[in-house]
Amino acid sequence: MTTAPPKTLRLTYLDVPGVAESTRLALRVANIAFEDVRVSYDDVGAMRDAGKLPFGQVPILEFIDENGVTTSGPFGQSGATLRYAGMLGGLYPLEPDVMLEVEQVLGGLKDIAVTLNPLWYSNVLPRLPTNGSLLPETSINAPQRDAVQTAVNAVILPTRLAQLERVAQAAKESATARGETGPYLVGSRLSVADLELFVVLNGLIDGSYCAEVDSVKL
Repeated sequence: MTTAPPKTLRLTYLDVPGVAESTRLALRVANIAFEDVRVSYDDVGAMRDAGKLPFGQVPILEFIDENGVTTSGPFGQSGATLRYAGMLGGLYPLEPDVMLEVEQVLGGLKDIAVTLNPLWYSNVLPRLPTNGSLLPETSINAPQRDAVQTAVNAVILPTRLAQLERVAQAAKESATARGETGPYLVGSRLSVADLELFVVLNGLIDGSYCAEVDSVKL
């Protein structure tokens, strides 16, 4: 079931797929109009200084009026915006059992994303929510980064992906038992878990996490 959005939406994030891409996809798949605002890292800093970022980071979702003025929000956290978009577009299941299947896939994908953080940032910690900087004292050097990358590629990713494959197979079997056969994780219905899986796997396939990223500040 699709729920009509009560207001016009504005989604703000960097001009990269990143953690906002699944929300963008959910809104587009559901044909929900929204302003797709792409900002620079300097813009993020200015928004943070102005107190416009609830958690000191993007993405944020706002409700705006016909003049583009914010009437509610901003709301932070990519997981929250994805689930909200999914609820609006009928991509988030309401049945508790099916919701549980979707949520465990989202959780497994989140585990993968967290594992990659030291490779993206060459740092044990992500960017600080106060000013967006990286702490020099928690940075990792080249040999340490190589060790992390080896462990990620040799152990963590194969294990996590195998776990997700087993979970996905079990979800499809449950869907078949409900009489819902189809190509998606929960059978015949596309869900936010499918979209997040697509985004995460695309990020792994392009291999960019294996090289230090200087040109794009995530």
